[in-house]
This record gives sequence, C-alpha cells and structure tokens, in this order.
Amino acid sequence: MSSSPRRSTPDADFGDDPVSEDQGTMQDITISGNGDIVNEDGGGPESQTEHSEVATILDTSALRRYSVWITVCVASSISFASLVVEKSSNQALAERKWCFSVLGISLVISLCVTGCFLAPDTNPCTKAFVSPLSSTGRFIELFLSMLLLILWCIGLPIIMNPSNSIAVGYTQIVNANLYLASWVCFGCVFFIVGDLLGDAFRRHDVSAMIGGQLDPETGEYLTTSPFSPVHYQRLWETRRGKWIALTAITGIAMSESVRTFQAFECDLAAMNSNNTCIDSKVAISMTVLGAILSLAMVCLLSGFDGIGDSLTEYIESIGAVSTTIVWTILLGFVTFGEGPGHSIGNLFFATWGGFIISILITADCFRDRIAQRALAASALVSPNNNDHVELQVAARGDLSDI
Repeated sequence: MSSSPRRSTPDADFGDDPVSEDQGTMQDITISGNGDIVNEDGGGPESQTEHSEVATILDTSALRRYSVWITVCVASSISFASLVVEKSSNQALAERKWCFSVLGISLVISLCVTGCFLAPDTNPCTKAFVSPLSSTGRFIELFLSMLLLILWCIGLPIIMNPSNSIAVGYTQIVNANLYLASWVCFGCVFFIVGDLLGDAFRRHDVSAMIGGQLDPETGEYLTTSPFSPVHYQRLWETRRGKWIALTAITGIAMSESVRTFQAFECDLAAMNSNNTCIDSKVAISMTVLGAILSLAMVCLLSGFDGIGDSLTEYIESIGAVSTTIVWTILLGFVTFGEGPGHSIGNLFFATWGGFIISILITADCFRDRIAQRALAASALVSPNNNDHVELQVAARGDLSDI
C-alpha cells in the first residue's frame, strides 16, 4: 500500500453524473506542531492572509490624544519628582499628602494609557481600548480623563494656594517645576476631555445631518450626500469655545485677586492707602464684570441654533468690545506698578491670557462682519450665485460646532 497521498475518486455506480476531478479532489494537508492547518500546495494569497493578525491603525483623533497623554505622563513625573525632592516641612501636611495622591494617580493612569497607545496589539484589552471602531475603549478613556479632571480640579487649587507654600508663596513661585508641570497636566487633561466629548458629538450630529459613515483610519465622514462638505470646527476653534475659555480664566483671575486682597488684609482701614490693595479692589470688580459678560455670551451662543443671525452677532460684537475694554483696564491695574499681579504667578498669566483671548474674540467678530459684507456684495454683483453664497455663509459654522 503506497504511503503517498492519493486522490479520492468517485464510485462508478454512485450516480449517473460523475464529479469532475478538480472539484472532487482533496488537497494535501499538513498539520503543524502548533496545531495550525497549512496547505501544502500554497493556495492563493487570500488563503495565506485570511487568519493573519491585522495591525491596529490609530485614527487622527487617537494620534492627537496620544501625544497629549505622553505630555500628561511626563508632566506628572516632573511634578511628582519635584514634590518628592522638596525639603519636608510641617506646614500643610494633609494638603501635601493629597497632592501626592493626585500626582500619583495621574502618573499611573497616564502611563497605562500611553502604554496602550504605544503597543495597541499587545493583548485583546489594549486592542479594544485603542481601536477606532471600539466605542467601549473611547468610553473608558473618557471615564479615566474625567476622573483625572475631577482630581486636578480639586488638587490644583491646593497646589496653587499661597498659604500652603507648595508651589507658590504670597510674593513668588517657590517650586517652579511643580508650578509649570501642574498647569501643563491640568491643561492637557482638560484638552483630552474636550476632544473626546467633541468626537462623541461629532460622530452623532454630523452622521445624523449628512447620513454619512465614519472612516476609522482618517476620522473623516464618508457620504454621498450632496451636503457632504459640512464645515466642522472643534469647540476650541469656535468663538463659543473661546468664550468658555475666557470664563474659566476669569474665574482664576478673580480667585487670585481675592486671595491677594485677603493676604494683604486690605479690609483694614490702615490699608486704604496701599496701592496693592487699591489695585486688588479694581481687579476684583473688573473680574466680576468680565465674568458676567463672558457668561452672558456663553449662554447667548449656546442657546442660539441658527447661523448668521444679525442680531445675535451684533450683541456678541458689543459684548466682545466691552470685554476687551474690561481686560485692558484689568491688565493695567494688575500687572503694572504695584498691582497684585506684577510678579510672575497665576494672576499674571491669567490676566495676560484673558486679555489675549478677548482680543482674539473681538478680531474674530469683526472679521466675520467683513466677510459677510463681502459675500453680500458678491451676491449683488452675481445674483445667479445666491445659492453658492448661502452655502459659503453656512459653511463658516462659527457660532456652532458644526
């Protein structure tokens, strides 16, 4: 009996229609040591790659967050190390323990997430976490980033409290590494949360609007709808995002102005002639007025569903100019002379940041008004292109995320 593999031939009296030789033959099969079934005659390229592992490809959003997670990991390491090597003191021991907890948790979470992005195909868990098609992975990442945001919202005021002397004192920065790295961590975590929330709303709203499907590799929407060129802007690229950022910076400037007012005991009658106390009072009143204006603009834009409403844009332009005037006065009283923010610190950076953002918002408002006037003029010149002009106006999408 021959040991060579033989072909199976049908019985002559099995049926009237014999099976053709190429359809009824069995291919030579070998079972390898690890249990994989291999075709000896090679097969086509499709059969060879059918069971091969496909590498996980990150989309553009994940790649952007990956670099930010690395920054959080590095900044958390610097913050933790700078707090460890600092000379121990008996002042604010409970607050220092809390800072160690916040920095440690931030370092561990950012290190784990960075590792998942770095080696996405290590195991099924990391693959599901990083894959652009996995909604569960994005939910877990959002949960972790929200947890870090809550921890930093509690821990950052403790680190920046001058009475604790952890990162800043009443007149100077006592730990520059901890000061800068803590702000970097907070900003990066805030960015990650905003990016994930923006992606979530983008995937839902844009898909519902244009009936498209998301490309997992590019993060862009694929659609055959005639309205496919929808202009999408992330939150921080819109004026509404700038107003929200200005509101947050106004809160920081207000709290620091109040702390300076309390540190100098400006409520005493003997301190009425102190320039720092006078400037602190002006700073508190200006930040309160600025907070009212920015909150009003956020509410106005959040409740506005249309694009290009003239009354809304007119009110926003007035609010932008008023806010710029407020921050210009605030900048002069806070950062010049003996103002409460004349030295490098939270109040100094917050005042300059608020001033710059108010200038950007004002310039953006007037740029849109100029663009609208140009579009209106072109519509008068070419009345047959009204539809094209309307689409261009709608494509600006400045008062909305979409």
